[in-house]
Amino acid sequence: MIALLLSLLLALATGIGPENLDRPEALAIVHLFALGWLTQVMLGALVQFVPVLAARPLAFSRLALPALLCSCLGTVTLAGGFLSLDGYEIARPFFLLGPVALGLSFAMLAVMILSTLITRQTLRLPEVRMVIVALAGLAGLWLSGAAMVSTLTGSHLAVDISQALPLHMLFGIGGFLTFAACGVSYKLFAMFLLAPEAASWQRRAVFSLAALMAGLMLTGLVMLAGAGSLAPLLIGVCAISLVGCALYLDDVRRLWRARRRPVPELNMSWSRVALGFLALSVLLLPFAVWQGGALARASVFAALVGWLSTLTLAQMIRITAFLTWIQVFAPLIGRRKVPVVQSLTHPRRAGLALTIWSLSAGIGTLSLATGFHTGFRLALCGLLIAATQILCELGAIRCLSHLSPPERPARLPPLILPNFMKPPHSAETQI
Repeated sequence: MIALLLSLLLALATGIGPENLDRPEALAIVHLFALGWLTQVMLGALVQFVPVLAARPLAFSRLALPALLCSCLGTVTLAGGFLSLDGYEIARPFFLLGPVALGLSFAMLAVMILSTLITRQTLRLPEVRMVIVALAGLAGLWLSGAAMVSTLTGSHLAVDISQALPLHMLFGIGGFLTFAACGVSYKLFAMFLLAPEAASWQRRAVFSLAALMAGLMLTGLVMLAGAGSLAPLLIGVCAISLVGCALYLDDVRRLWRARRRPVPELNMSWSRVALGFLALSVLLLPFAVWQGGALARASVFAALVGWLSTLTLAQMIRITAFLTWIQVFAPLIGRRKVPVVQSLTHPRRAGLALTIWSLSAGIGTLSLATGFHTGFRLALCGLLIAATQILCELGAIRCLSHLSPPERPARLPPLILPNFMKPPHSAETQI
């Protein structure tokens, strides 16, 4: 959340608009948002949910803290390194340090996740295989990014930036973040909707298409070393994305119709808005690849801010309340009356914040597509207001502020959730 707020503040302070998103400071802010906010929260979600998917404790759990620290270091140094492109030579060493620290972080997290997931039983599950494909996308994201950093710093290893950039964005947004979100959401949506978890033919087809898409993009990495054009490959990726998105949304619709919870909770209602942004970003993708420019920026914004961030923020509120309830009240069951999980949140305030966020994401997408500078700046203001409200709501949940004094325990939980130095007691406590 700190990286999210900081990136929005910096975007407003530096005067970024639709016409100057290729400035070095804009690139630094985009990477602070994508790496410091979305990638870190997605990796954290995988660390939390992989034990649930595998029904076993997280392997090598003590690597979580060093991986987080390396990820923070890599994000900050990479973002700072982009300033060297604007003449700040003192920042050039940071540009080279960033990929090293990020690569080390990603490697540690991959060891934890793969060591937990890869068993004979779990590999049969499409959602588990989707997470493994997402890790392949993470590797492609790092390799393509490191190659571009090497090119920009004048190293002997050089690639064509105009071809590497769209591949890099596809690896990040589609190959890692979206694949991981889809893999986790199958378990998450079924849990919160009280829907059957049995795998469907759509789910198996989505995994097959995701694996094919990842294979095409990894082939594109090899092609970067040559002089061939990536255009046919990118067209194939667009076609697969359209079909895969349609099948994924149809599978979610099936879960929604089979739910046993008559009134969906706040997080699931707003997840539907996030899925709408997913559909929008995928529909814009062919135009983004074909024309680039404004439509490419709009597609990326709809995916990062509308799809992935809306989904993350909506689920974060509910999961924070659930983890807090498990930590504070689960041990008291049978000894005293305990509140329900829903009472730890303020649905109206959270819903208002998510409304502002979603409207701002829509305005920002439209402003980027049309080149409307003022609209984009207003969208950034709305996003900052909404993110601040959500952060306050998360703090209120952790402080049990929405409970009456008789319902609160004598000791409040710590404000920060994780304790990296203690291994998890069981897979169930990871959600």
